[in-house]
Amino acid sequence: MNKKFSVFLIFLFALFSSCEKETENPYIGLLPGFWTQTSITIDGVNQSLTPCELSTRLLIEQNGIYRLYSSCDEVQRPGTWLISDDDMLDLSMDRRNGDSYYSFPVRFTILELSSNTLEIRIKTYVGERKKTVMFTPLPPDDTSEMTDEERFALDQENKTIQTYIYRFTKN
Repeated sequence: MNKKFSVFLIFLFALFSSCEKETENPYIGLLPGFWTQTSITIDGVNQSLTPCELSTRLLIEQNGIYRLYSSCDEVQRPGTWLISDDDMLDLSMDRRNGDSYYSFPVRFTILELSSNTLEIRIKTYVGERKKTVMFTPLPPDDTSEMTDEERFALDQENKTIQTYIYRFTKN
């Protein structure tokens, strides 16, 4: 009986000593809060913000939920967030499918996250940016009145890759 108890204790000790304490990502405590969009950069060029973009707000909660507010379409867009790989921010965002939307995962690189600044980057196709509500919805392409050449040029434009940097300030 003593031998079985000793083996059990050794097993228990080995089990608990092999567990590593996970270190929490320092960004997780900084992300929750109410954020206001302050700038957008496309391929290194600072963009003039529209009133719609200036009204964009993110309410990021500690529980992994966020809400996107904008005067663009006056729709509150809820989603989920997760920080992975130490510097990646995964957001579920709305993606257009005809006249409806569905949740779509979008991964941003965190460039800066402090107590009052959030700066994230994504490199994606222009067409993907038009289909996914990345903080502000863009109107869909209307090809109904286009010639074949114009549709081809639009298709080439939509296949262009651009780098977008979004900057937010915490309120």
